[in-house]
Amino acid sequence: MNTLLTADLHFDHENIMKFCPENRGRFKDVDHMNECMVNEWNSTVCPEDTVYILGDVSFGKTTKAIQILQRMNGSKILIKGNHDHKTLKSLEFFQCFESVHDYLEIRYEGHNIVLFHYPIIEWNRMHRGSIHFFGHVHGDKTGLEPYRARDVGYDATGKVVWRMEDAIKDALKGEIREHH
Repeated sequence: MNTLLTADLHFDHENIMKFCPENRGRFKDVDHMNECMVNEWNSTVCPEDTVYILGDVSFGKTTKAIQILQRMNGSKILIKGNHDHKTLKSLEFFQCFESVHDYLEIRYEGHNIVLFHYPIIEWNRMHRGSIHFFGHVHGDKTGLEPYRARDVGYDATGKVVWRMEDAIKDALKGEIREHH
C-alpha cells in the first residue's frame, strides 16, 4: 500500500493546456489529456493505495468529473481547491472521496505534514521542521522554495501523482522556516 499526493489535475479544462504548456502542451485536446492522465494515474496507483488530492480536481461538468474519478484507482482524500466548490455540491462527486477537508494535518513516518490547496507563508510547526504540501500555483514561484514547502501539483512536478516518500525526501532538502 502506497500513499501519494497530487494537486491541480484540472480534468476537462480546455485552456489549462495553453496556461501550462510545459507539461500539458503535448496533449492533442482535452479528451486526450483526460485519458492520458487517467492512464498514468492507474499505471502508478494501485486499488489499495491512498492519494491526497490537494484541490482542483476538475474544471468541467460534474457528471464527467464523476465518471473520470470512478475510473481512477485508489482511495482518494480531497483537500478542497478553489475549483471544487461547484462539483462538491453533488453528493455523487463528494462520495468519490474517502473524506473531504478544507485543510489537513497528518503525521506520516514521523513527519508532521500540512496539506492545503494554497501555499501558506507560515504553517503549523514549521519552525520544528514540519512540511507543507500545496497546489494552486501550477509551478509558479512562491518564495517558499528554499523551505520545507513543495508544490505537488501536476504542472509543478510533471507527474499525475507523486509518492509521499519522494515528496518528503525532496521537501527535507529545504531549510526549516523560522517562526515569524
